This record gives sequence, C-alpha cells and structure tokens, in this order.
Amino acid sequence: MLRDGREVYLDGKRVTDVTTHAAFRNSIRSYANLYDFQARPENIGKMTFESPDTAIA
Repeated sequence: MLRDGREVYLDGKRVTDVTTHAAFRNSIRSYANLYDFQARPENIGKMTFESPDTAIA
C-alpha cells in the first residue's frame, strides 16, 4: 500500500518509491517483518490480546 501514488519529499526532492529509497527502506523492511511475524498463527497469542471492553481478540 505504500506504492499508491502518494507524494513524499525529502530535502525538497520527491521520493519516487519509499520502499526502496535509502532513507526509508530499513524502517519499511522492519515494519514488514513485524507484520509478517504477527500474522503467523504460532505468534497470534504473543501479538494480540482480548479487549476487556469488547471481548474481541
């Protein structure tokens, strides 16, 4: 979803792809790894909790 046409500027220059730009790629990669980790069935208990208000995990 990061390649959706949004305009990002760094030091006055447009960044054409934040997923590969040197200033952003490591943080994007970390975010993607965390997303993948939390989506694995064996990690759901580590990465989610049941809401005391709604009882929805």
